Amino acid sequence: MDNWALQGWTEDDINKLALSFLNDIFKCQEGEAVDATIMYAKYLNKVGVNPDNYPIFLRLLEEENHWVVDALIGNNDPGTFFIKVQPNTFIIQECFKMFTRWQRGGIYEKSLLVLFGLLMVMYKNPLEGWRVYPLTSTDVNNLGKHLDETKDQLYEVNKTILFLLDKISSLMEPGKPVEDERMVEVSTQANNIRGKFLDMTKHLNEAIPDILLKKDDYKKKEVSPATLK
Repeated sequence: MDNWALQGWTEDDINKLALSFLNDIFKCQEGEAVDATIMYAKYLNKVGVNPDNYPIFLRLLEEENHWVVDALIGNNDPGTFFIKVQPNTFIIQECFKMFTRWQRGGIYEKSLLVLFGLLMVMYKNPLEGWRVYPLTSTDVNNLGKHLDETKDQLYEVNKTILFLLDKISSLMEPGKPVEDERMVEVSTQANNIRGKFLDMTKHLNEAIPDILLKKDDYKKKEVSPATLK
């Protein structure tokens, strides 16, 4: 019997305590916590994302701190960061939860591109992707709202979203039978958003509810590392 057990502590108790501190650190609510999370992210970058550890990578993306995201991604291409992980229902649900919570401009560009990379793989074949995760019009709106109307279609975020919307709109192909009536609504909405963005006489609020188009600035709400102060 070790000293911890003699004091009434079990290994499970200690692990839970350590995890509670780690969870607090990951919230990045103070500079020292950001510093610690950056170092943790650098370690994860060294390990590399794989099918056994990807949830923790998603967790750090969720914390919305661009210094942490830079450490996590390193020199990797954000769009292929999860290349070793096959997208599944859980992953895509998590992506859309983040798209929904994040406001326009309220998230770091690299974070968006990482998640877009997962959607690109999932909906490369739109029908196969649909069978794994059937999209809703709300999902499509929360994807489309991240289009930046102040930049053109060659801007990486815009280009990727437009590509994804095009893939989603192709769920309905002329002459092909409809597998699910919801596809009509989702495909039509994806095409509508894409069309409004590409038409210089139109605006996104003609396709997406105004409440979803509110703007934010991630730089104003994130905490910087203590080492920069």
